[in-house]
Amino acid sequence: MCFPILTDGVERMLIAGIVGSEGKCQTTGIISSMLLSKGEKVSIIDPAGMPGIDSRMFSAYVNELEKNNINMLILKMNIPEVEKFLPEDIRFDVLIYAGKVHSCKNSQRAYSDCLKKVFSLLNDKGVAIVNVDDSDLIKLLEGMKHRFITYGFNTKACITTSSIGDTVSKEGFICCLQRSVSTRDGKVVEPQEYKILLEAGEADSHDLLAAAAFAIVNGIDLDQ
Repeated sequence: MCFPILTDGVERMLIAGIVGSEGKCQTTGIISSMLLSKGEKVSIIDPAGMPGIDSRMFSAYVNELEKNNINMLILKMNIPEVEKFLPEDIRFDVLIYAGKVHSCKNSQRAYSDCLKKVFSLLNDKGVAIVNVDDSDLIKLLEGMKHRFITYGFNTKACITTSSIGDTVSKEGFICCLQRSVSTRDGKVVEPQEYKILLEAGEADSHDLLAAAAFAIVNGIDLDQ
């Protein structure tokens, strides 16, 4: 597994951001379940459930997590919250954009600028995971130099599915890696299929694909 991260010989907690207008909760839940099943120590921060929090408190909380040897911090945030709460010295190692780009013409320019600012908070070796089915999002991200891993229901997606429908039952979900990708530590994962078994209920297919992309890029074996 690719985390924690080594910085000057010292292990550092991996910081992942899951941002957007919809799908954050379920994507976060699936990823958390994957990590906890591997025995990883994970902390999830959602500013919506922390009234009065500011960037200073945020930074102090992150420092405490690192002292307690937490492997990964997941920040579940709406786009406006990222600029408001994220301390200047924190950068994402992995960033998932969940949901769709706002279609309101009056706010689209401002939202676009804010979205680009969010992606600029990836560190130099960071990975962005995005929904390739959202054509408006893909247009906004054109020309950006970050490393992108795409998911969705078309041939352009790195990670797709042979399952049919918008939701998938607890019987399982087939995830297909359509082309080779590198994990964050440089290991090459060849095209293949995975079957993800869910404990109960249903899940949105896009959220499952986003979580699968996160797992693959972090070296988590989905077959396990």
